[in-house]
Amino acid sequence: MSESKPIRVLYMEDDDGLARLLQKKLQQAGCEVDIAPDGEQGLAMYNAGSYDVVAVDQNMPIHSGLEVIRIMATEGALPPMIMVTGTGDEETAVEAMKLGAGDYIVKDVDGGYLELLPTVVGQVLQQRRLAEEKRRAVEALEQRNRDLTLLNNLGQSLTATLDMQQVIDRLLHAVTEIIGAEGGSVWLWDEEREGWLICRGALHHGLSQSLINLRLCPGEGIASWVAKTGKSTTVPYAPTDRRFSPNIDARTGYHTTSLLAMPLRVRDAVIGVLEVVNKKVGDFTEADCSLIETLAASGAIAIDNAHLVETLRQQTAELQARNEDLNAFAHTVAHDLKTPLGVIVGYADVLMEEWAEVLKESEDARYYLQSIARNGRKMANIIGELLLLAEIRRIEVQHERLDMANVVSEAVQRLAFLSEEKGAEIVVPDTWPAAVGYSPWIEEVWVNYLSNGIKYGGQPPRLELGATVQDDGFVRFWVRDQGPGISPEDQTRLFTPFTQLEQVRATGHGLGLSIVRRIVEKLGGEVGVESEVGEGSKFSFTLPAR
Repeated sequence: MSESKPIRVLYMEDDDGLARLLQKKLQQAGCEVDIAPDGEQGLAMYNAGSYDVVAVDQNMPIHSGLEVIRIMATEGALPPMIMVTGTGDEETAVEAMKLGAGDYIVKDVDGGYLELLPTVVGQVLQQRRLAEEKRRAVEALEQRNRDLTLLNNLGQSLTATLDMQQVIDRLLHAVTEIIGAEGGSVWLWDEEREGWLICRGALHHGLSQSLINLRLCPGEGIASWVAKTGKSTTVPYAPTDRRFSPNIDARTGYHTTSLLAMPLRVRDAVIGVLEVVNKKVGDFTEADCSLIETLAASGAIAIDNAHLVETLRQQTAELQARNEDLNAFAHTVAHDLKTPLGVIVGYADVLMEEWAEVLKESEDARYYLQSIARNGRKMANIIGELLLLAEIRRIEVQHERLDMANVVSEAVQRLAFLSEEKGAEIVVPDTWPAAVGYSPWIEEVWVNYLSNGIKYGGQPPRLELGATVQDDGFVRFWVRDQGPGISPEDQTRLFTPFTQLEQVRATGHGLGLSIVRRIVEKLGGEVGVESEVGEGSKFSFTLPAR
């Protein structure tokens, strides 16, 4: 029972002789002992002093031992206590144990309990020490569970947003709460100045806004050292650390004392630094470093993801703006080309009509004029498709119930000259199922499918048109021909813009079928082709039934 500091014992006993004898025994065991002759004085001495163990005799004036224990129990947690009872009074001892006494001793006739009491004192103290250690262990476990819960909640919170500022704010709130610090900040590499750090988030009462967007030049401050070396650091008193720069405190009016800085690392690369300053109670510990390291790892990934999304959004916005500029440019150029080209084709036609007799004598001149007119018309078709492509990209159209019979009739009429030239037969159904879309665009789809079918759908070409109502709420419209068919490899390239394949169903400039795809997909449908070499082809597109 030996200790570097003596154990203080308060013994309440009305028998002065027994009390002195017990006092001597306990003093021999290394204890300091105070004697109280009754329960009332004993309570007063306990309240006025500081004792490691209290022993009470049951039979005392004013307050019995059991009454003393009851009174002390109502005022708070009991100290290590020993109940001393007479022979045959074990029930009282049991009651005292229920109230919180650590042990009891029964007075025997031969005085053996006097020898036993020092041992019991030591055992009671040992029990109390074990209980205290258990309490601390339980508190540590509970704190650990709270930390793990906070870490888990933070991980879920960080992954729930892709907004960088929200990520940083949530990270700093969690860090300062779990560590018990006055504030914290996040510094990331400055994209405008190589080697510089910029404060992207701060949590300091009254100082957050004054810190945000402050910059640290290379080598300035502890954060720069951490970012450069990739090592964490704990600084008990920052002003005396040679790496510390007082400039930030001077600019913000804040006073930094203790500091913990951790690199934010993603894929072995440091993207910034997490700083926590001025722990409220005590110094930063190894446990704090471990927690901050875990938080920094989760935070770094979330910050990097948010940065990637932010960059992607910016690039998307820039690309959209460029596409709009490109569409406007294409639309303007196409219009500017269309007028003079029409004049050229018109003059070529006039010359061939008015100089027909003269041209009979010059095959070369007639060929040249025919080439001018033919290629002019081809260029006009290209310009028309460019304008249509720009229109598809630029505008949104209102879906309407289609009069498909009328749409198909208009498309067939537009191709009457080509159809007559090729001797084509076009078979159209008597009725069409209902579908929704945009009539001018759907007419262009039929014109492209039919013109390709007339050119490559057999000798002479025979085209069969039809429609199939599908179970998914769409209608599939199709054109079947009797041409040479298309290989599987070429089928995959049919609807790709600017593809030029002599054996593939595409106009020479390769825009026709790609425009078909753009139109149909913008209207909510899809294009398709079914073909086998030597067995003909079936081109199709789908539209919503309603």
